[in-house]
Amino acid sequence: MRADNQPSGYQQVDAAPDPQALLESMVVTASWPATIDLRTWECDRLALAPGERLLDVGCGLGEAARTLAAALGPAGEVLGLDTSTAMLDAARTGWDVECPARFAPGDAMALGVPSGSFDAARAERVLQWLPEPRSALTELARVLRDGGRVSLIDTDWGSLRLDIGDEGLTAAVEQTMAVERHRPSRVGRRLVDLARAAGFCDVESTQATQVWSDWDPDTSPAPDGCFSMRDLGEDMVDAGELDPSDLEGFVATAHDAARDGRFSMSLTMYAVVGTR
Repeated sequence: MRADNQPSGYQQVDAAPDPQALLESMVVTASWPATIDLRTWECDRLALAPGERLLDVGCGLGEAARTLAAALGPAGEVLGLDTSTAMLDAARTGWDVECPARFAPGDAMALGVPSGSFDAARAERVLQWLPEPRSALTELARVLRDGGRVSLIDTDWGSLRLDIGDEGLTAAVEQTMAVERHRPSRVGRRLVDLARAAGFCDVESTQATQVWSDWDPDTSPAPDGCFSMRDLGEDMVDAGELDPSDLEGFVATAHDAARDGRFSMSLTMYAVVGTR
C-alpha cells in the first residue's frame, strides 16, 4: 500500500493484485494500540443503547461494528456498508453477536438509506479515500435522526514522522507528506471542522499516535500494518523530495536503522463524535 498517493488503495480492494493481503493488513491495523484507544473512546462517547440502529460506513471486516453491537442487543440493528465484496463477505462470516446485522455494498457519498433512519453512524479511515469528504458528512447527517450521534476516525498522513538517523531524510519524508496528492490524506486534522460544517453539535475530539520502533526488515517487508520503506521512498521520488538514484540508498538506510534498533516511525489518527 502506497503511503500517500495510492490512487485506488482501499477504494478498489477487490481489484487489487492480492485482496487477501489488504484484508490481513486491516486485521493488523485493528490491533494497533492507537486504533484500540480511539475505538474505546468512540464506544464510550456513542453510548449506544439496546434497540438502537447503527450504520457503519466503510465497515471493512466488521470487527468495530461487532464490538459496538454488543450494546444494541437483539432488538437493535447494524447495517454495514462497504465497496468491497471481499470485506463484506468477511464481515458476514465473522458476525457472532446477537444483534441482527446486514452487510451490503454502499457508497459513502450516496448512502441509499432513508433520512433519519439511524441512531448512530460511524466512518473509520474512510474520508481519506473520498474525493469529497464534505459530501459524505452531509449524507451521514441526513440519515441520522435528530439527536443521533456520529463518530469519525481518520488518519492524518501529514503527521507521519520517520527517524532513521538521517535528518535530511526525516525532513524529506515530512515534506512528502505535507502535500495532499490524489486524495485528502490529511483529513484527520480537519474532522472537527468537517463535523461542525455538516451541522453536528457538541463535537468532542481526541487523537492517538501509533509508534513503530521494533521492526525486523529481514522477516517482515514492512512495519506491522503499514507500508514498506520502498513504497515510502517511491512516494518521496514522486513528490520530488528524493532523487530516483537515491531510492535504494534510502531503503538500505531505513533497513539498517531497523536492524540496529535505531528505527522509529509514528503516525497520528484523530477521532470526533458529534450530535445531529
